[in-house]
Amino acid sequence: MWESLLLLALGALGLAGGNDAVGLAALLALALRTLGTPGTVESVARQSTEIGILFLVLGLLLPAVGGVAGAPELFGRVALTRTGLLSFVVGLVSSRLAADGVSLMRERPEVLLGLVLGSLAGVWALGGIPVGPLVAAGLVALMARLL
Repeated sequence: MWESLLLLALGALGLAGGNDAVGLAALLALALRTLGTPGTVESVARQSTEIGILFLVLGLLLPAVGGVAGAPELFGRVALTRTGLLSFVVGLVSSRLAADGVSLMRERPEVLLGLVLGSLAGVWALGGIPVGPLVAAGLVALMARLL
């Protein structure tokens, strides 16, 4: 019962606060929890991160093949510019942080709720955009180790 109310509240807050991704995800999770079988919910939970990452990467790669920028030019920019090299290093580090974030969210479920609520507050109060929970959780894991 409480889980359903939490998902409903997150859905409403997300949609009302301009964070459509969180709002729709919460409402879809509520629908799956209400209408689906426990096996369905577990199966979607296992596969949703990978599917989400697939669509995110697809959305980022499409400009390279859609004529916005040519692949050889992009690879040249990565190799020959400070911003390109820095983005490579940050991508390298953030992938490690994301792995730590996944582990932390599995061990400490309150981290995910804290990140979602913080993201909602950041979008609403600071005019931000939803942050990737994997890397954000990785930053939490890094900070927790340092403190």
